[in-house]
Amino acid sequence: MQLFKSLLTFLLVLALLVLGIWFTLRNQHPVPLDLLFIQLPENSMALWLILSLICGVLLGCLLMLPWLTRCKTHNLQVERQLKHQKEELHKLRTLTLKIPD
Repeated sequence: MQLFKSLLTFLLVLALLVLGIWFTLRNQHPVPLDLLFIQLPENSMALWLILSLICGVLLGCLLMLPWLTRCKTHNLQVERQLKHQKEELHKLRTLTLKIPD
């Protein structure tokens, strides 16, 4: 199973690498980039597209951080409550009943 998983991962990485090279070769046209206040020099369209993709992914990850930390703290709080309730249930199950004489 581990061999199949590693082989599948290798094939996926290889396919992405081939697609990346093909994309780069098909988009070699030099394009200037105008960002309203800054005019960047001419580079290949593939470079600008890949850089914009990377910037978008990084910005998305950065914007997800507050939500992820909120979810993590909520999960920790729920796990603490669950642990406390399990301990209480264990105490109740092991409690010996005293019958009055």
